[in-house]
Amino acid sequence: MAKRGRAALAVCSTAFTGLGRAQARSLGHPELPIAVIPHPFGIRTREEVRRIAEQCVADIARLAAGSKAA
Repeated sequence: MAKRGRAALAVCSTAFTGLGRAQARSLGHPELPIAVIPHPFGIRTREEVRRIAEQCVADIARLAAGSKAA
């Protein structure tokens, strides 16, 4: 997508971040930004999910704008 002038990124849980980075490298995109959410996700309360989502949206906006992860 970045080649077409569009921002591209991935969202991975902490358990799969290493795999996500390896996959991005193997596909020729070693610098692909990754927004990371905590794992496991399924056991979270609605309020925890809401907070995680709000943080993830902020991370996605920052990464899509070209800033590095915090």
